[in-house]
Order: sequence, then C-alpha cells, then structure tokens
Amino acid sequence: MRMSRFSLRFYATGLAACTLLGCPTTTGGGNKDPYSVPVTIENCREQLADLQEALKTEGVDVAGWSFRDAAQMAAPTRTDRQTPATYKDYDGKYRPLSNHPGCSIDNLYYDKSNTSTAEGRTPFIDGNNDGKWNADSTVGVANKATDHADGDLARIEGYPCAAKQYTQTNEDTSKPIVILVHGNSTRPHSWEKFLLPAGTVINATFEKVQFSPDTEARTQLAEKLISERYQVVAVDFRTDLVVTVDPSSNSTSENASGNIDHGWSTPILQGLVKAVMLNNPNRKIALVGHSLGVTVVRDALRRLYVDFVDGKPDAINPFTRVSHVILGSGANHGVSTFDPPSTLCSTNPTMRGTIVCEMGGRANYVQTYFHAPLNGPRDLFATPCADGDFAFGKTGQCGGNVVKYFTITMTDIQQGANYQDLYVSESASRIEMPGCVTNKLTTLNDYDTSGYFSKGFIANHFGSVRSAAGLKLVMDYLAN
Repeated sequence: MRMSRFSLRFYATGLAACTLLGCPTTTGGGNKDPYSVPVTIENCREQLADLQEALKTEGVDVAGWSFRDAAQMAAPTRTDRQTPATYKDYDGKYRPLSNHPGCSIDNLYYDKSNTSTAEGRTPFIDGNNDGKWNADSTVGVANKATDHADGDLARIEGYPCAAKQYTQTNEDTSKPIVILVHGNSTRPHSWEKFLLPAGTVINATFEKVQFSPDTEARTQLAEKLISERYQVVAVDFRTDLVVTVDPSSNSTSENASGNIDHGWSTPILQGLVKAVMLNNPNRKIALVGHSLGVTVVRDALRRLYVDFVDGKPDAINPFTRVSHVILGSGANHGVSTFDPPSTLCSTNPTMRGTIVCEMGGRANYVQTYFHAPLNGPRDLFATPCADGDFAFGKTGQCGGNVVKYFTITMTDIQQGANYQDLYVSESASRIEMPGCVTNKLTTLNDYDTSGYFSKGFIANHFGSVRSAAGLKLVMDYLAN
C-alpha cells in the first residue's frame, strides 16, 4: 500500500534526525530494514515534494543550495606533478588528470604485457598478483585462490588511467555495463576470490568477531558478474603510488597507510565513467562501490553532471544513462576515524587526514563541506533521478531515466550506539530518502570469511560486498 504524504513527512523528518542524533534500538535482523518504504516513482516524487515543502517551511533555500565542488576542494593552482615536498598544495583538492600521479598504467599487476621481473616490478601472473598485497606480511599474504576471472589492462578510448577489464566471451548486451569501484588502500582484487594459506590466523578482533577462514575459495563479485554475462570494468585508483607523493613514515601525522581522498579518486572514476558512456552510447551503466568507493561513485556522477550543466565540451549527463547505483558500507554520513580520540582531521595534513575531514564523524555527524553539495539539505540531492525527473533541486534533468539506488550495510549491535563494522554504521551508510532508495541490512554474521584485507582485519566492513549475503543482495538488485 502506498504511504500517505503525512507518513512520508514523518519518515523524512524522523530519519533526518537519526542521521544527527542516532535512532532507538530496533528488533529483527537479516534483511529487514525498519526504515524502508516501497521504492516507486510515485513514492519518490511524494517524498521529494514533502521534503522540499518541509525545508521551505524551515527557511532552507533549496534553489540556492550549491551542488558544485566545495571551495575547500578547488583544483590546485600548481601544474607540476605532486611530490612529498608539495603534498600540501594537492591533498584534499580535485586533481586534474593531466598531472594526476595516480593516473598511471605503469607496472600493473593485471596487465598481461607487464612481463619485467626487474626490482620494483610486479609482472602479470594470473591477474590477482598485486606484489605488495601478496608479499608484504604487514598487509596480507599470498592469495592461494586460483582460476580467477580472466582480465587485462582496460584500453578505453579517452581514458588514460588504470582499470581492469574482465574478459567476457558471452556478453548479454541487454544488461548494463558494470563498473566496480574499490575502497581505500586496496585495488581491483578486492572484487575477486581470495584464499589464505592454511593455518593463517585471522586478525578480526577490532570488529568483535572471530572466525575460521574459508578452506575453499568462494566466488566473488567479479566472477559472479562474468558468469551472468555482464561486461565488467574495475577502476584502479593506484593506491600503490601514494607513497611517491605523500610523506609516509607513520600513520599519525603522515600517510603510511596509503590512504587516498576524493580529490585523488573522484577525477579518475569521473574519467572512466565518461569514457565508457561515450564509447557505448546505446548502453546503460551500473556502478557498484564499496567503502570509500561509495562516495566516490556519487561524487563522480555529481561532477559529470556539473560539467554537463556548465556546457563543457563533450560533457555528458550521466543520470540519463545510469541504471543502478549500489553502495556497500559507505560513509554517506560520517566515518569512525573522525570521532575522538582520533585527531586525524585536525592534525594529519596528508590524504589520511583530508579524507577523514571530508567524511565527518560517525557518532555525532554534522554535514561536512564535502557532503553538502553531494547530499544537499537532508539528503534531498542524494538520489538524483530516482524518480526519472529530479536532480540537485531541479526537475526535467533525467531524460525520463530512472536510476535505482541501493545501500547495504551491517546491522548495528545496538542501533546508534554500538557498531560491529569498524568504520560505518546503519545511519552513516543509508541514504535518508524513503521511497527513492532501498536501504538493506546484513546481519552481524554476514562478514567476509575469506580473510581478504590484512588477514581479515575488516571482515565485517567487507561483508556488504564479499559475504554470501552481501553478494546475493548485489546480484539480485542488479537483476531488478
């Protein structure tokens, strides 16, 4: 039954408050989402109308709310290539691809033409052979899984940066092309199967869970998508190159963790999405993001739309072409690394600190300069074209195309107060636009049992896209 306008106003106001204040504990689990409203064009349009009416009553100028880049993130004025000596002029800012140090196709572990064994090189072996990931015991151990989905360096006209193109010999062209967007400190192998060496001890105590790792490799999203006949491309933000541009001696005041921010990642994805769309003018595009990749997906689409509105050469309105936006464990409303006792935002000027400033706090979220143009007032801008019409405060922006939005995150142990996911929570991840977005929860047991990422260090955080339950949600929603 369709909800009344009064009910939708209740959800809009109540859920917005949850974002700031936390919500009461609820019962249930699995995929039950106490905040869900049936997603239909009609319900979405009513939610949009009611929310705008409420904002008008409160004196919020929706028409004047900027959806353009935050001033704090304006492109660097320098044109030389960033170095550890000049990082303060670049970190936290949107870098153009023309001098972006992460826009590189040199020494890719999945590039079949990369055969050099010289020191510092990682030659192609089976496509899942990142030298740092599989050789450095501080971040991981050798991947014992075999028979990975075949892939190679993506060679896409108009896109100069790195991405992995998976081999598809039986494509169903009626399905959208899927672009996979990884999170911080990792690379395209986060979408592929992984198996720890027998006897490896799991490192998951920070996420309040203990488990024995898989003894057989589980098929992951890249393999599942290929078997279902999708064309698949995984962007590569080249987190391995961060050490060449950021001071990296520690993780307190520098960036030993190899973190990236939106100024680094968004322009790369923006370039990939645009190139894929221009080279496939009759195809829809679906995007799947995890962790940092969630807000990067949304930010890249926003920036492409801004270019279109501004009439830039070869600009494209992405919202007329996107079919699905699937977001796993994202920081749409804050991240734990902002919260006390952390001081990363205030004391770390590298990308390890700037990304935290962009995200804001998980426990006591206040909208940040980065989120303001992305989410708009009370998430009004967070689901562009979910109704086939409205985007960033304006109607008639979608060419009649309906974009389907879907978030997945792990259930809080105690809602709004106690979290099993190390970085995000229900309120941090979900988008507060009932009727326009499907927000789903996995259970506290739906974590990644493969042990991927530093021997399972953030197995719960990866559960939204690497657990059996999370994978099923992604695949089912893509088929919707």
